[in-house]
Amino acid sequence: MEKLVLVDKKDRVLGYASKEECHKGKGLLHRAFSIYVFDKRGRLLIQQRSEKKKLWPLFWSNTCCSHPRKGEDYIEAGERRLKEEMGFSCSLQMVDKFYYYASFKKVGSEKELCAILVGEYNGSKIKVNPKEVNDYKWVNVKTLFKDFKKNPQKYTPWFKMGLKLCVKAQERNKKLEKEFKNFSKNIAQKIYLKNKELLSLYVDKKFQKAVNYQNLTGGKRLRPILTVLSSKVLGGSEKDVLYPAAGLEILHNCTLIIDDIIDHSSLRRQKPTVWYKFGTSFAQCASMYFLGSAFLGANRTKNRKIVSEIFAKTIKTIMDGELYDILFEQSGREDEPFVVKNRFSVISEKDYQKMISKKTAFLFSTCCEVGAICAGGNKREITALKNYGFNLGMAFQIQDDILDIFGDEKTFGKKIGKDIEEKKIGNIVIFYTLKEISGKEKKSLLNIFKKGSIKEVDIKNALKIIKSTRSKELALKKADKYLKKAKECLSLLPKNKYNHLLAFLTDFLAKRKI
Repeated sequence: MEKLVLVDKKDRVLGYASKEECHKGKGLLHRAFSIYVFDKRGRLLIQQRSEKKKLWPLFWSNTCCSHPRKGEDYIEAGERRLKEEMGFSCSLQMVDKFYYYASFKKVGSEKELCAILVGEYNGSKIKVNPKEVNDYKWVNVKTLFKDFKKNPQKYTPWFKMGLKLCVKAQERNKKLEKEFKNFSKNIAQKIYLKNKELLSLYVDKKFQKAVNYQNLTGGKRLRPILTVLSSKVLGGSEKDVLYPAAGLEILHNCTLIIDDIIDHSSLRRQKPTVWYKFGTSFAQCASMYFLGSAFLGANRTKNRKIVSEIFAKTIKTIMDGELYDILFEQSGREDEPFVVKNRFSVISEKDYQKMISKKTAFLFSTCCEVGAICAGGNKREITALKNYGFNLGMAFQIQDDILDIFGDEKTFGKKIGKDIEEKKIGNIVIFYTLKEISGKEKKSLLNIFKKGSIKEVDIKNALKIIKSTRSKELALKKADKYLKKAKECLSLLPKNKYNHLLAFLTDFLAKRKI
């Protein structure tokens, strides 16, 4: 029999008991979760509980609710139960917890510490389990609150309590979103000006405009924003961190210029790449201008020796990752002896994680570390921020892999299926697909990656195979695990406005489309 997790009101585990014991009489306090799934129109998916339910049968309730099993966290349990009960899955986030007690006639009661899990679903594949659900519908939230007042007897008690907290959490999130947008816009503009200043130093006037082109193409400026936030969460001064933050953005753009040359990418941020616009020779020179400018940023800080050392280590680590990414390609570059000799015919998940940890996550970690150092953080704080950045970076790259296959080209700003075109199996979605398929299907997909030249029809056929698997779902779960670890790191830092902004950024990256 399934055992539920007994807890106190602070969610500390006290033991385990059967479902029957937990709901008998006045009940035993145990863990539970309530899921609220919305669509892009803001409607909430609600269900009518099965008539076979012992407690509150045929009452209308939130999308889904149940209990974590021993060893499961709330989100893992929620995603499992959503699939079991409603027949679909989506990424969930925990926004709050609440305690409640409610009894149902003389049958039993609910005494729960309940986590509120929120997700978004816009698909049509809802297939309810008739043993659990009698009916379902999408409802406007305002309409629901009106009906709560008019017909309270129709709804489960936890649904009404949880929805109020859910709406409050959404309001808090909107406020944070506004704060984050204002903060980001302000920092992005300052970073642009610092970049321009650093990039023009010691460069002939004839070349300055072209050198600044990559800076003009914009971008999210996510890495310097992370650097400044990491400083401010520890009480650091903006003036002490802006130059190294700009240096890190320049360093990042240096790697992008090189990456675009290696991958023959003609488009980035919906604009021509440096090599495509100016030619390969200029792009190679531009990458050196950028590298020199990055160290100018590192040198304009109180901790110049430490920060410069970190910059040097970071650029070398990223290049390690870049080389692994190239070696994961399944064909091409036949005129490059090192690549041909060292190419991976298969990769493990460990290989993939090593590659993205170096190519992407290490720079995120560096941004947070440099911000903490500029703020004068102690060893514990610097480590917490480094780990936060690393886990955030791992999730960011996994999300990037997902968008390469499932994204919208206009929104994403890059060609969909670019990793297929470049014959790379170092994409977690492709990795999980190859792990899941077999026989002719697997042979067909691998043959595409080993072709000398990949055409649009090959990309289309590969996408069809990939989209028939659970690869996206598995990749999202992996990203969620890293995001959860990132948030755990934030709990070790001062609780202030900037901590909340870092938490918002973590949630934002989980849902990003660009």
